[in-house]
Amino acid sequence: MGLVFGVFGCGSHEDAPALDQQTLESALVGKVWNLQNLFAREVQSDTPLTLKFAADGTVQGFGGCNTFKGTYTLDGDSLSFGPLASTRKACGAALGEQEYTYLTFLATINKVRVDEETLELFSVDQSQPMVFTTGGGGLFW
Repeated sequence: MGLVFGVFGCGSHEDAPALDQQTLESALVGKVWNLQNLFAREVQSDTPLTLKFAADGTVQGFGGCNTFKGTYTLDGDSLSFGPLASTRKACGAALGEQEYTYLTFLATINKVRVDEETLELFSVDQSQPMVFTTGGGGLFW
């Protein structure tokens, strides 16, 4: 099954300081980002849910059951994801629901805050960010 998501709405997060484009890209790209919490909900998976951004505007990751890939656009501290395609492996109910939530909310991301070890993705639909840390491995295409 291919998953296709659009980007919805826009908003602001006053607590997310803007970095210059080059600094932000340098901190974001080429690292494996492991999801620690999904809008203040603990992640349920033995294998880290991940994101990995490439300098060419592509992104790939693991949703807890399936790998996915797609595109992203970064403009200052504004971040959006283009359509995401996913593998079609069957998962258990809990992991399937978590993966669905993760991939669905990636489509609503509109702001990013990042440093060397922590990535926060803000959504217009949630008051808390998705929080990732870097390090370790992950599953990719």
